[in-house]
Amino acid sequence: MSWLNVKHAMSLAPWLRVPLMWPEPGLEDVEIAQTPQVWARTFAEAWWEDFATEKPLPGEVDLLTNILVMYADRAPGISPGSDVFLHIPHPRVDPLMVLVDLVEIAAEDREIELRNLTHADASDAIELPMVEKFDSPHLGTGLRALRYYQDEDSNEVHAGLRYAWRYEKGTEAVNVLIVLSHPDPARIIRAFDDLDEFARTIRISPDEEVDTWNLS
Repeated sequence: MSWLNVKHAMSLAPWLRVPLMWPEPGLEDVEIAQTPQVWARTFAEAWWEDFATEKPLPGEVDLLTNILVMYADRAPGISPGSDVFLHIPHPRVDPLMVLVDLVEIAAEDREIELRNLTHADASDAIELPMVEKFDSPHLGTGLRALRYYQDEDSNEVHAGLRYAWRYEKGTEAVNVLIVLSHPDPARIIRAFDDLDEFARTIRISPDEEVDTWNLS
């Protein structure tokens, strides 16, 4: 079975991939890949150096470090099997967590399954979800659905965005899914261009490319 390749997103600012194991497999001799604390501190310093036009105020590097550690600790249990990425356009902006996963085909009808995966017909939506076809250079035409819903715990209005494709090549067939949500709908709206660009980097790659990807 082939695997998800989100290689380009690793170097596509403003994205940061969150490791799911420590030390990272294949990177046991790389210092940054040993612990969440080292990984988070390294990227917090780099984010301030590379993505901010101003110097951090006292404590801001520590704050971003702690935020990244929190995500690194949570990532393995959020959606087992999913790749986890953070959208961080500026070190003072709340990271937007994005999950990317392969999902086994459960429905023969492609359109029905893509609508199910994107929650295009979700009953919890406050208004009709905004559903559009979404073209990927690697995965073909899929669906993108944005919906607003009321959180059960806080009663606040959240936004959820999902992308889904059915990938078929030869004897292989699988669904590809991107999932994200945020309690501030404007946070997702502002990131739309980056999210679409990120979605178009995703592709299916042969298993033999795995080691090359991990070490790049």
